[in-house]
Amino acid sequence: MAQPKPNTRIRLEIVHEDASIVVVNKSPGVVTEPGKSHRDDSLLNALIARFGGKMLQMGERRDYGLLHRLDRQTSGCVASALNHDAYDAVRAQFEARTVDKRYLAIVRGRMHTGTQSVELNLEEQRVATSEGTRLISVVARAGKPARTDINVLATSTTHTIIECTPHSGRLHQIRVHLAHLGFPLEGDPIYTVGARVLPATKAKERTLALHAWKLSFDHPAGGRVDATAPISRKFHEALRSAAIAWTP
Repeated sequence: MAQPKPNTRIRLEIVHEDASIVVVNKSPGVVTEPGKSHRDDSLLNALIARFGGKMLQMGERRDYGLLHRLDRQTSGCVASALNHDAYDAVRAQFEARTVDKRYLAIVRGRMHTGTQSVELNLEEQRVATSEGTRLISVVARAGKPARTDINVLATSTTHTIIECTPHSGRLHQIRVHLAHLGFPLEGDPIYTVGARVLPATKAKERTLALHAWKLSFDHPAGGRVDATAPISRKFHEALRSAAIAWTP
């Protein structure tokens, strides 16, 4: 990744900030880091505009402080480090799968109340689209282990809002697991019932009803970082469209 340029035009909503760590609430539709089609309008460009040299001095090897990523159409908590030591300490927690991540998801269909765990191996595959190729995940016996815990929060006659806790960080893990159960994410243009893959282009993607709600991990200086990202206007609209009476 080339050194990101600062961009003050990207909205930045900070939900936690201290001398070492910042957690922001990423808006749906914003990419996490610069890429081929988004060279200077990513969340990282906005972070560089706000924190400048603190993040740039970590360089490409430490992703300029960025600790993890969300899909473009997913909103919610994204954490970054503001110095080398903080990056190394927190990144180790992400790699060890000890970071507590809680997502809100609106799915099509009415799920039974209660909790359940989905454990299905996932394998990445590259498929052709009208815009080139893209990576997807498929359920495969030879894939990597993946577990997602599900807690039903509320239902309507046609939809359900759930809290999802992924215990592994596979590509599109929550989306594939839910679709495999027969409850695809509202707004998902790729995975449908049974985790079948639909032909789609990135340009046609809508906002996913998926929100990285809570993020918790050990702070390098001691104690815990417990960040919560308020749901977006589009997520509120999805709740209303699904006729689900629920508030965080």
